[in-house]
Amino acid sequence: MKDIKIDFVVTWLDSNDPEWQKQYTRYKQTATGEKSMARFRDMNIFRYWFRAVEQYAPWVNKVYLITNGKFPDWINAECPKLVLVKHEDYIPSECLPTFNSCTIELHMHRIKGLSEHFVYFNDDMLLNSPVTPDYFFKNGLPCDYNKETCFNVPIYTAKERFNIYMSMLADIGMLNAHFNRWQTVRQSPRRWFGPHLGWKGLLMSGVLMKQHLFVGFSNYHTEQAYLKSTFEDVWSKEPDFLMSSCTRFREEVIANPYLFRYWQFAQNKFYPRKRRFSTFHITQRDVIKPIEEALYDNNIISICINDTPFCTDADFNDIMKHLNIIFEQKFPKKSSFETNGSSSC
Repeated sequence: MKDIKIDFVVTWLDSNDPEWQKQYTRYKQTATGEKSMARFRDMNIFRYWFRAVEQYAPWVNKVYLITNGKFPDWINAECPKLVLVKHEDYIPSECLPTFNSCTIELHMHRIKGLSEHFVYFNDDMLLNSPVTPDYFFKNGLPCDYNKETCFNVPIYTAKERFNIYMSMLADIGMLNAHFNRWQTVRQSPRRWFGPHLGWKGLLMSGVLMKQHLFVGFSNYHTEQAYLKSTFEDVWSKEPDFLMSSCTRFREEVIANPYLFRYWQFAQNKFYPRKRRFSTFHITQRDVIKPIEEALYDNNIISICINDTPFCTDADFNDIMKHLNIIFEQKFPKKSSFETNGSSSC
């Protein structure tokens, strides 16, 4: 793996930026799709993402920071490992401006200079313990956990409607238009009946056995390893559906980046491995203690702190106030990605 360059890609938005707020207010009046502000609230912990990268993954080749054009005031633009990317640098102009994270993610392969091997992070996902390159890529393949499930049925709520469930079904439908599940399994049975799946995963594999259609995968809100060539392949096969998924605001029946993950599964272009992470969904103040405990658990490689529309602004502000204190205690030293940081970048 020493000869393979691995990049990190991370997206960020300054929702307090007056220009962004003006655009958001203008377009949301007539647009359809998901417009909850929980998708845009700033947790103010992004600097710790960079401190974690420098501390736990100093081997990373480049870090590509994607924003709408407004970058953090504290970012060190001169850092040799850092590449600043604006939406307009790689997303087709007809898709801009966009408030749909899927639009931003579906085009990532177009980023100039991006390596074939890259790991994609949201800004609410950060490394929590030291990690080696082969945690993300082994034998040149992205490491992933292909546990199948037939229980990803859509759930509807008045507040979140179908959330991303319909997008997941669209991804699976797209996969079945191009692949035969049983042929994929026969090509590499150890990937689909291996011990990494655990007894529940193996039981599901047995239930599905010679099923020719993919029915679904267990999904995890954590960083994801990708091959750039996978994006290129999917776009070459389904350009119309992918482009129609690049809406102004997130809609229910569109493709999302999980499609590329599933595509890697269907092509057996992955190394089977469980991931070591924890995901927390912010709803109430009682989430603070579990997050703090996870942050000091060295067995957890990465952690995701996901905002939700179920958390009030008052609770959100109080939670983030406490979490900022905890993060500052864990990562007190500025990184070279920050202004006035060290020069080790």
